[in-house]
Amino acid sequence: MLVTYCLMWLLVLLLHEAGHLISAFALGIHVKRVGMSWKGMYIVREPGPPLANMMTTLGGPLLNVLLAMAWPAAHEFAMMNLIFGLANMIPLAGSDGQRAVVLLTRHSRQRAT
Repeated sequence: MLVTYCLMWLLVLLLHEAGHLISAFALGIHVKRVGMSWKGMYIVREPGPPLANMMTTLGGPLLNVLLAMAWPAAHEFAMMNLIFGLANMIPLAGSDGQRAVVLLTRHSRQRAT
């Protein structure tokens, strides 16, 4: 059972990063590198225009939430996606939530000047 949960968690992480990649490719943002570190998978990309940058940032968590809604019968898979997608939006160091807050702050400062 533990192996099943570990494999499911790995799938959730891979799909999360796929959400970022799909968003980046769809919005014309150049992806330089995809890799793995002790913290998990990561993507190095150009920022692109502000709106495209924000949409790419939110692409991973959004895909997790959509997957949670699409497979409610697979309770564990749905819950893992929902928890990871929402937790990743908490603005902690290195999270998509932190990146989104930085982008919003930068955007609001630019508008103020």
